Amino acid sequence: MTSDLPAAVRLLSRLLPSADRESILGDLLEDAEYRHISGARRWLWLAAECGTIAAGLTVTRARGWLVVPPVRELAAGLALDGSRAFRGSHSRAAWLRALIFCGSVATIVLGVELLVGSLLAAAGL
Repeated sequence: MTSDLPAAVRLLSRLLPSADRESILGDLLEDAEYRHISGARRWLWLAAECGTIAAGLTVTRARGWLVVPPVRELAAGLALDGSRAFRGSHSRAAWLRALIFCGSVATIVLGVELLVGSLLAAAGL
């Protein structure tokens, strides 16, 4: 099936899992036929769809590699016994989640500080 596809579509289809490649490409070709897409527009659409599907599957695989405990479990662990919250099998993920949380809070505080300062300066206070 992939031999009649252009080089760009074949290249992007290689990013799809080999077990699902034929079925995904078959579904995309059927969908292109249903939408009455033909010619160069069809190959561009197929390349874009293959890239999008490959990116989505990559994100899903990356989420599977990084097991991050939910924030409520991390907060409960800190509330009950702070020393044990960062020990265990997912300690790096817990540290990463805590750093991201602290960074986002600091960014929000900085944004509020700048906003309030500029509003007060504009009001002449």
